[in-house]
Amino acid sequence: MKLTRDKFRNYLHHYDEDEIFYKNMYFEEKNHPVTFHDYCLGLDRDLISDHRLFVPELRTEAWYPYMEEKDLFGNLTGNIMFAKHYRYTPLFVHEHEFFEILCIYDGTAQTTIQGISHTLHTGDICIIPPHTKHSVGVFDDSIAVNILIRGTTFQSTFFQALTADSALAQFFAHVLYRKTEGNYLIFHTGNDVRICDMLETMYIEYLAHEKYSYTFLNSMLILFWAMLLRYHENDIESILTKDTSGNSMTEILNYLNHHYQTATLSDTAAHFGYSTSHFSTLIKEGTGQTFLQIIRNIKLNQACRALRESSLSNNAICELVGYDSPEHFMRTFKKTYGMTPGEYRKKYHEQES
Repeated sequence: MKLTRDKFRNYLHHYDEDEIFYKNMYFEEKNHPVTFHDYCLGLDRDLISDHRLFVPELRTEAWYPYMEEKDLFGNLTGNIMFAKHYRYTPLFVHEHEFFEILCIYDGTAQTTIQGISHTLHTGDICIIPPHTKHSVGVFDDSIAVNILIRGTTFQSTFFQALTADSALAQFFAHVLYRKTEGNYLIFHTGNDVRICDMLETMYIEYLAHEKYSYTFLNSMLILFWAMLLRYHENDIESILTKDTSGNSMTEILNYLNHHYQTATLSDTAAHFGYSTSHFSTLIKEGTGQTFLQIIRNIKLNQACRALRESSLSNNAICELVGYDSPEHFMRTFKKTYGMTPGEYRKKYHEQES
């Protein structure tokens, strides 16, 4: 049976036994540092073991430094898990094989990603990819929610929502998959009630465990991602988004998606206040592609859409997406997809029929 919104919110704010344990331990160390070690020695070891609680004073080895998907998901058929981050849990640096989406439901949380500190606030949605060392700390009544997703599921759900926007898809893939240090994406959604409402809806669905729940959650996750992009694609922070001129890579890519028919490297660089050479380097570092590759991919993506959704001729599509020569368009398309535009259209409609 599903929780009502009010009962769900009470569930989030309520301190369970484990959180009370951590809270008591936190204030004992803060208020009585001299006797804190003796306090830890007197803690219930069976409780600590049974509840898998983390007490740094009683450990000599790292606490779950690396988690594989099987450690978390086990034999579960689902690919998505929700969990409230226990408040007052001692900080510990860890990494894992799966994706983590850290959602600040209320208040603030302290996090480090590859040794870089961040303070996250209400409405911040932080995506941490696999194999990224990080820690999370909540040391007041703030509430943080974790969405944990198998790597393959993240690829098939989140990036499915980006098929119509290849430039942004490439940017996100570059940040989340190709960088080796400091990987993260943060959507600063503030007090957007639409995002908060969707987060609550997904968590309630997860807790209800009703029929087809995992199918619902996969669909909701796609919608959640689409909402983040629709309402907050210019509110993104990452290791690559901001530079000294204040422009973000998402703003640049959005510009290219609107002006791809006529955009040139020099004109786009001038539009954003860069020299051509610096802008070329910025694009390559930020997306893993050159300016020309980005423009080509956007044009071809739009051409494929026109082939699927219209009866326009090849010449008309060539002109629509900004190619000067039908011959150039045909050669580029065939080299990329291994078939002519006409063959692509025929194959698509055969699959649909």
